Amino acid sequence: MHPEHDARYEVAEEFVDVVRGLWDCWDDGAVVRNLETGQYIDPAKVRTLDHKGRFFQVKGPLPTSRTPQGQPIILQAGSSGPGLALAARTADVVFAVVQDLEEAKAGYVALKSRMPAFGRHGDEIAVLPGVMPVVGRTEAEAREKLNTLQGFVNTTNALSMLSSRLGQDVSRFPPDDLVTELPLPDSSHGFARAMLAKALRDRMTWRDLFNLTGAARGHWVICGTPETIADTLQQWFEERACDGFNILPAYFPGAFDDFVDMVVPILQERGLYRREYAGTTLRDHLGLARPRSRLFAS
Repeated sequence: MHPEHDARYEVAEEFVDVVRGLWDCWDDGAVVRNLETGQYIDPAKVRTLDHKGRFFQVKGPLPTSRTPQGQPIILQAGSSGPGLALAARTADVVFAVVQDLEEAKAGYVALKSRMPAFGRHGDEIAVLPGVMPVVGRTEAEAREKLNTLQGFVNTTNALSMLSSRLGQDVSRFPPDDLVTELPLPDSSHGFARAMLAKALRDRMTWRDLFNLTGAARGHWVICGTPETIADTLQQWFEERACDGFNILPAYFPGAFDDFVDMVVPILQERGLYRREYAGTTLRDHLGLARPRSRLFAS
């Protein structure tokens, strides 16, 4: 039986503790590789985890040494109360489903304000909304691209996806009726809340909503010129609705190339996007500090 919504986060919380504990079983410098003495590992720098919890029992350690970035990046998506608490305590990156600037700002504050309770600072998490940019050299060209992409949406697949996201069969609603309030599903509170709020705010029909879901899997679609898209991304970043974006090109390689070739240079000119990397790991690229092993912290 699939656990209920809140129970899943209880399992997830302990699971993350176990995984991070296993990553910490090796200290930096544990691998000696001394050819003269034949010593490969310093045993004083490797420990067992000996975790015994409600859901897991794990001895450890892993048979692999510590990674160059200390720990792999922990990514999470979830904006319910338990989801925000888990993210505030454990996540490095949070993927957000957003459609509205003010809602995104409120969600950003809701997450960051929880972090001090877990001994963490807001800069230790990067909030990255999913965005599908549709770029054209003119507004008309961008709109034509979006209309073409919308023409590829398969009604059956879109309805199935939306039904899954909302936790009920939405094909029973007349497609040209306005979307009405629905109870949140037990599966994905954040997605359902964001999509229903947008539909109600914009007076969308069910057809509008499943087209939107089918086009970008429910994520935010920005359509316009490179300058328009850069302006929008800058506004969201500067008004602290996010720390960056998870770019979701509509197709490869063309839509990806459009964003890189036309939008990124504008962001670079404005000092909003790097021109070269400052490090060699994903943690470096995200501007996140390298954690020490908690099992060896003095």
